[in-house]
Amino acid sequence: MKRSSRIAIVAVSVLVVGLGAFAARTMLMAGVFDEVRPVPRPCRTLTDVTGVEDIAIDAKDGIAFLSATDRRAIAQGRASQADGIYTTSVLHPEQGFRKLSGAPQDFHPHGISLYRDADGSLTLMAVNHMSNARSAVEIFQVERSAGDVKLIEVGHIEGDKLIHPNDVAAVGKELFYVTNDHGSRTDLGIKLEDYLTLPRANVLYFDGTVFREAVTGLVFANGINVSPDGSHVYVAESTARRVRTYRRDRFSGHLTPENVFAFPSGPDNIDVSASGDLWIAGHPKMFDLLTYAGDSTKPSPTEIFHVRVAEGIPQSAEPVYVNPGREIGAGSVGAKAGNSLFIGSIFDPKILECQLP
Repeated sequence: MKRSSRIAIVAVSVLVVGLGAFAARTMLMAGVFDEVRPVPRPCRTLTDVTGVEDIAIDAKDGIAFLSATDRRAIAQGRASQADGIYTTSVLHPEQGFRKLSGAPQDFHPHGISLYRDADGSLTLMAVNHMSNARSAVEIFQVERSAGDVKLIEVGHIEGDKLIHPNDVAAVGKELFYVTNDHGSRTDLGIKLEDYLTLPRANVLYFDGTVFREAVTGLVFANGINVSPDGSHVYVAESTARRVRTYRRDRFSGHLTPENVFAFPSGPDNIDVSASGDLWIAGHPKMFDLLTYAGDSTKPSPTEIFHVRVAEGIPQSAEPVYVNPGREIGAGSVGAKAGNSLFIGSIFDPKILECQLP
């Protein structure tokens, strides 16, 4: 055999092995071989609100704030007028949902966050994907009067660094962290990041005046939240199946890497309980999630995990709710309020209220 032929055979063999290893890695990260083992809970279905991708609980007033956007309608070129921020009572969610006034007309919220200041005032922040393909972080003052709740817009923050914002974590009335789940601006670039798990996502910090990069080199940075004492920041990397912990400097906003926690699913939104434990939604089957986005008859599984935390660091993840998607598909958030767990979905026209032991 000629030397050139041997070289060609070796090169082809290396290419085939490389492609096989890449395909296997992609399938592993997407959960193709994972088994979804149901963990049932007694739950009631609450309807008449669509695409509740994120939920934030105000424990002081017993209110759940819901971020609702009809993503299938947007994909079909018709933005829904029903998109917005909704509230429901934590104790009596059966009383229904109320859409809050005060949001801008072109408002299609994604991740949300609440901040209760020392003076008792409540701020709500929301990632807004506008119909002109621009995105912003909207800042609202939440006002209650005679049992009524309304939003007063106090800030609309845009910037070139907001490439593909996903979730926001408020740490002050005008201070926040926000995740860019991708670093690419094109559909092709986004697909390459997803399938090659390229580390091009980041976390931005807004100091009240400008954005700066707080964390770089992340893989599909998704949910973000802050520990109750404000000293730790948690970031979910969906396609890398991990949750990163950062030590936060409360004066500068600087984040120092502290821990990487391997997560048993593709983590989405992160809820932080008063005790400091995390409640994280997971997508065990990423390809099913993509299919469900376009076909509502093929649901994607929902998983909610209780992540126990010690001194700010995640220690273990226990599945507390798992369903193949028939009860609720593509669950993206599990927010704990007392013994209730509120579960929202990226697409479904409902949420669940489930009872915890």
